[in-house]
Amino acid sequence: MTYNIRHGRGRDGRIDLGRIADVIASFEPDVVALQELDIRRARSAHVDQPEELARRLGMDVRFAPCIVNGREHYGIATLARFPLDVARIIVLPRKPHRWRSEPRCALVTRIAWPLGSTLDVVNTHLSTVSRERGEQIAAIACGLDSDETILLGDFNCTTNATPFRSLCTTLRNATRGARSWPARLPMLAIDHILVRGPLDVVHAGAWISPIARRASDHLPVVAELSYRRALP
Repeated sequence: MTYNIRHGRGRDGRIDLGRIADVIASFEPDVVALQELDIRRARSAHVDQPEELARRLGMDVRFAPCIVNGREHYGIATLARFPLDVARIIVLPRKPHRWRSEPRCALVTRIAWPLGSTLDVVNTHLSTVSRERGEQIAAIACGLDSDETILLGDFNCTTNATPFRSLCTTLRNATRGARSWPARLPMLAIDHILVRGPLDVVHAGAWISPIARRASDHLPVVAELSYRRALP
């Protein structure tokens, strides 16, 4: 699952992490990439949102800050039912003179599967400035060093965008343009899941439910994947 939670603020203006946790739990994902989380920020009651969601869901968590202001952090987080062995951050390029530009990053975590293989999960939240996204996607592509990878997040662009199409030369689009924004009446596919390696898509799409339509301004996007084991 990939899910932009807008720091837990729903369409009704309320910040409710319990509601976000309920949306995630309703799909029971093994791995979930979250965007727009707060740590110790006044607007969200100084809660450590990644840790609180991990506690509620019983998952391991890694957080990557995109904006740091003293003790207050804002960024992205990856949660998993399996131990997250390795985590690193790719700082994405930006053009700070542009008024809508803000710091962005990608969080790379490595999961050890019970089958004995490892899988890299790359969570990102790309810029709303179109001219920045091409360089950001190029930076992510350069940082992908595993043959078995899931890249997911809020790309802020559709599958028709040139930067997105460039990713599809080395990864496969698992979610095929599932519409996720705005949550109440989704018109655009801007949240995506891409895969590389022996992973087959069983089912994928936007995760739609009455509570998901209220909990954030994005719908979650999900993919059920099967792992092809090598023949002896």
